[in-house]
Amino acid sequence: MGQTASELRADIEQRRENMSGTVDAIEDRVLPGRIIQRRRSAARGWIGRARESVMGGSGAAGSVRRSASDLSSGAASGAQHVAQGVAGVPEQLTEGTRGAPLVAGGIAFGIGALVALVLPESEPERRVAETLEPQISAVTDAATDAGRHALDTAKDSAQSAAGELKESAGQHAQQASGDAREAARQVTEVARDGASEMRS
Repeated sequence: MGQTASELRADIEQRRENMSGTVDAIEDRVLPGRIIQRRRSAARGWIGRARESVMGGSGAAGSVRRSASDLSSGAASGAQHVAQGVAGVPEQLTEGTRGAPLVAGGIAFGIGALVALVLPESEPERRVAETLEPQISAVTDAATDAGRHALDTAKDSAQSAAGELKESAGQHAQQASGDAREAARQVTEVARDGASEMRS
């Protein structure tokens, strides 16, 4: 047997929620700002893991931490002490990475990557982003429009089906009512005939 109007409404609502979530997920995946944010987060995580695996908790990292500590205490005692601490950092890094060229390369790479994340985007990067932004916006708009169109189509279909169901139910109710009246009339006739026969 067919679905009731309330079952159809519940099905429509569920499909609408599913489509809405899908459209939102598509939009989240194609927005340039969110793409850049995901890539930056991934790069930062990768750099942090690489730094920890290369530098560990001692060696060059310990030397740099000691230099930073020396620098902070030197700031309190005066600019001359700070200048001496800063001047000693390259030597301490060299000393901490002596005999470990991979560690030195990893540190240099990490510093370069951090500087790249901190610096504003370059003109070529900006031009590429500006060039791709209309296309990405067009794809985002098209996906959003397609999702909305699908939602509207589903809504129209559901309303149409609900209207047809209501009309069909009304027709069946009228037919059942007519059948019941006819059956009642026939029962009444049979009862009258039976009563007439009993009297005779």
